[in-house]
Amino acid sequence: MSIKLKHSGGNSVIIAAPSSNPASDRTLTLPGDADGTVLTTTNPKAGNIIQVVSTTKTDAFGSSSTSYTDVTGFSATITPTSSSNKVYVMVYVNSSADVRYAAFRLVRGSTNIAVGTGITGSQEAVSFTVGSNNSNTYDNLVLRNQSIAILDSPSTTSATTYKLQGRVTYGTGNFYINRIPYTDTTSTYVMRAASTITLYEVAA
Repeated sequence: MSIKLKHSGGNSVIIAAPSSNPASDRTLTLPGDADGTVLTTTNPKAGNIIQVVSTTKTDAFGSSSTSYTDVTGFSATITPTSSSNKVYVMVYVNSSADVRYAAFRLVRGSTNIAVGTGITGSQEAVSFTVGSNNSNTYDNLVLRNQSIAILDSPSTTSATTYKLQGRVTYGTGNFYINRIPYTDTTSTYVMRAASTITLYEVAA
């Protein structure tokens, strides 16, 4: 069964029944108060969001490592549908430290992304940093909210993992995710938080 709509110029558009029997009745509802255009291809337009993957980390993490280490449970994996598509990466992190300097970097697989350039000598390319003033006791009560976003080009259709790594860059101590260094269980100002990493596949 089909419906044939004929244009005044002579040619027609045919609305045809599905080629196979649907699992159940399907309804196509036309808008009652708006005009629109029927999409004539399944290929998305440039900039369309194809899929979204997100990870929320609600537990705490801490490390005294002076080498970059993965933040446990804080990664997201996406499989792009086309190697020409991009991945928009958004990371929101709540972090703290009981040392003067600690650094984080965003990593795709084993490749650092969203890090600085133009470093010389012993300088280090990072995504963002955290630290505390050891001479100020109240600095241990501060949980810092940090964010970074990048439109990345993984150039693959294989499963691709994005993650956060961190390390202590100066002194002896720890950096933390989702918690402050202070651990007094009787204080209302000892806080815990959540961090998220979200991936959007963007059509090329």
